[in-house]
Amino acid sequence: EFATSGYNQPHNMTTSVVWDVPVGRDKRWLGGAGAFADAVLGGWQLAVISTLTAGDPVTITYTPVAQAQVSGITADFRGANNYRPNIIGDLYGDTDSTTGYLNRAAVQIPGVSSPFGDATRNQVRGPKFWQVDLAVQKRFRLPLGDNTRLEVRAEAFNVLNQTNFRAPNGNASSNAFGTITGTFDPRQVQLGVRLSF
Repeated sequence: EFATSGYNQPHNMTTSVVWDVPVGRDKRWLGGAGAFADAVLGGWQLAVISTLTAGDPVTITYTPVAQAQVSGITADFRGANNYRPNIIGDLYGDTDSTTGYLNRAAVQIPGVSSPFGDATRNQVRGPKFWQVDLAVQKRFRLPLGDNTRLEVRAEAFNVLNQTNFRAPNGNASSNAFGTITGTFDPRQVQLGVRLSF
């Protein structure tokens, strides 16, 4: 069938910035710092990645009553019947709400004799996704040889702890139709240390 692919991403803006902090020996600030001050304050690097994308696609479906589940009907790619309702209006409800994101009045479930409606795959999208990740790292030169380095790194994914909602429930037979009950991961922080020779 002709429909929007589940991999379709109409909007994807990713911005990456890497900044060598100009502090420490031979840098703009504290250029004449001693060895200890330079080891502690100098040589830091910051990296920021901002990701803004369109929301996840949603296919509007319904669960037919038992007598409508007739065998021998064309199966979809999952090997199971895919029942979709008829769309009779604007599918979006209150997109600022997690309880009425989709408009139930825009969906009409077909009768038993003709169970397939006109809804297409991935007809609507969930809320947009926006996240900022941050990495801070520093390399130390150790007095164990010319090529010996110690790297300390801290990374924060979703550093602003932005709440990103997942796609709404698209099953028109469910009492939870149009509601959003899941989110993407909150802020996560990890630390790492690497020694190289």
